[in-house]
Amino acid sequence: MLYHGTISRWHDDKGFGFITQDHTREELFFDLSDCPPDGVRPQVGFVVYFQRQQGANGKVSARQVQGKVFTEPPALSPPLDYVLTPAAPRHNHSRVHGIVLLLLLTAGVAGYASFASRSSAAPASSAVGTARPAATPATATAGFRCDGRQHCSQMNSLQEAAYFLQHCQDTRMDGDGDGQPCETQFAD
Repeated sequence: MLYHGTISRWHDDKGFGFITQDHTREELFFDLSDCPPDGVRPQVGFVVYFQRQQGANGKVSARQVQGKVFTEPPALSPPLDYVLTPAAPRHNHSRVHGIVLLLLLTAGVAGYASFASRSSAAPASSAVGTARPAATPATATAGFRCDGRQHCSQMNSLQEAAYFLQHCQDTRMDGDGDGQPCETQFAD
């Protein structure tokens, strides 16, 4: 099986170098004898194909290194610039972009859920002028919490309106300022 990589280090005086394998970023040793005998000598940046082989020392190295860069261009044809141009460095930004996108999406969903829970109002379940039974003091505040509702039309009972008027900010349920909320909606 042929693998793909880029020559990352080359020691021309010693006749060996290293290939960084694509996808795994593993660096594999190779020798000049593993390259084609004719043509251009290896250089850093050459894109190559090779086979992996485990040596007697147990280490994996590149063997039968090949690629377009090792063949001399014909004398009459124009020089192939891409042959001697080192490969551009690869940056793996897609994983970072994916993580950022996922975080933004999660924050958006959480923000919307928070907004939806604060702005959802329970519909008024009784018509104007219909008397409701009074709740006992023990249950008058049970289950009530400030959730952004401000108007009488959003309240389900007089006790709930009284709780909101006393404990929550920015309520608009006491038009005449006498401390009694929603007098026309919950008239006895």
